[in-house]
Amino acid sequence: MVSKGITVYSYISVAGYEVEFSVPNGRIINTANDNHSAKDLEIESKNIPGRENYTGRFVWRVLQNSREIANRYNDINSLTGNLEGGNMKSTLEDQSIFIDGVVISYGFYDAGSGKAGLTDKDQCFVTVTANQSTWMGSLAPQGSPAAMKPFSRFVLVAPHDDGMDTMQNSDTVINALDSSNIFKFKDNIPELRWFGELLPSEVLVHMLPDIVYALAITQKDTITSMLGLGARYFEFRPAFPIPLFTEISHLENKPYFQHACIPGLAYDVFLDQVVAFLDTHVAEIVTFHIRWDNIVGECRHPTTDELNAAIQTALSKSKSNGHLKCGTIDCLTQSIDELRSSGQRLICMIEADKYDSWTAKAYATLTADPIIERFESMNTEGQESHPLTVLQCQATSQSIKEVLVYSVFAANAATSCLSSTKAMLDQQTLPWIKDNVLTRLRAERPIVIMNDFIDGATVDVAINLSRARLAL
Repeated sequence: MVSKGITVYSYISVAGYEVEFSVPNGRIINTANDNHSAKDLEIESKNIPGRENYTGRFVWRVLQNSREIANRYNDINSLTGNLEGGNMKSTLEDQSIFIDGVVISYGFYDAGSGKAGLTDKDQCFVTVTANQSTWMGSLAPQGSPAAMKPFSRFVLVAPHDDGMDTMQNSDTVINALDSSNIFKFKDNIPELRWFGELLPSEVLVHMLPDIVYALAITQKDTITSMLGLGARYFEFRPAFPIPLFTEISHLENKPYFQHACIPGLAYDVFLDQVVAFLDTHVAEIVTFHIRWDNIVGECRHPTTDELNAAIQTALSKSKSNGHLKCGTIDCLTQSIDELRSSGQRLICMIEADKYDSWTAKAYATLTADPIIERFESMNTEGQESHPLTVLQCQATSQSIKEVLVYSVFAANAATSCLSSTKAMLDQQTLPWIKDNVLTRLRAERPIVIMNDFIDGATVDVAINLSRARLAL
């Protein structure tokens, strides 16, 4: 008998809902009582009909009072562990489902044999939460005592590397590369040198999409969907492409979110989606933070005039008759209703100082322990000298050489090492934040909870903490 294991996680915060996970001859039904827990299933060959058939179906179903609302599945070979089919074969296609007033977020990791410290069990998470597209208006209605409190009382959810939710622009460049010019990637992305040590340039060009996917894709939903989930803080790194990339491809020469030199979402597209959301959600406030961390030197930073021109172009498309405006970091200390009244519901900060849990050493991990240690080291006194506080839940395991190399050599569109740890880390980081933020981080500063593959569980923690801070 052979088998392939699957670890499943769920988070439910809407009454009457359950999540069912099933394999041949095996089933788990989770309720809200199972939040932040992990359970295991096995696809075993003995339970699969057919003498030479080793492929069994793994399915999750979201149930409302026993009625199916949504489902997804993968067909998994119990002998090889490989995906043979299904509709969770690509992380980028695992987009959140908005239905009947709830949001279902999910993800699937196709595990290999467990090399380099990675798990050998497939991973699947499902969260079922309320649609939180209007959560600020619900917590602090206009004219209410809560709305008189400073904006800094909010705890905001941030998608980590929010502009890396698409391969469209990076694929435009990758498809134009060959062995004669791939050096531009190798010279500017340190991790590519690990593969350069092992592979000739011709092979590296062929594998580049898998490498970029494993290295850079951190989100799977559009900006519009992230806003609908409840995200309200975005760190965006806009820069122009390396000149070679626009010379050899059809990539337009304008600012994109940059991961080193890998182009993600265009800056103007990001702004358009945010402005369109704010037009239809008039009590919500969105903060975005322009930064240029780890962007290579050849990617020119937009000037302040260019950044502002793009913002004004996006605002000119607003249907608010000029009422929607862009504010600055000074808005963080103003009351919620003051920002609404003045129309400053889009707040832009540029390279603002922040009290951040992230360090390269602590976050190069496959476990939650060093991340929790970083959380434990933070306190109210540390907050006081910074305008905002950031707690990062995601690991950067792709910076571990063996992990990234193995992930790529075993690659398909659902084998990113980032997705391997997502649910396991959330199981530990989110409860810590929920239980400790109010007592350990008491300064009058906005708190940001950042995460990969943003989901309803992360949002729920932020909203519940915001509710408590607004009541102070």
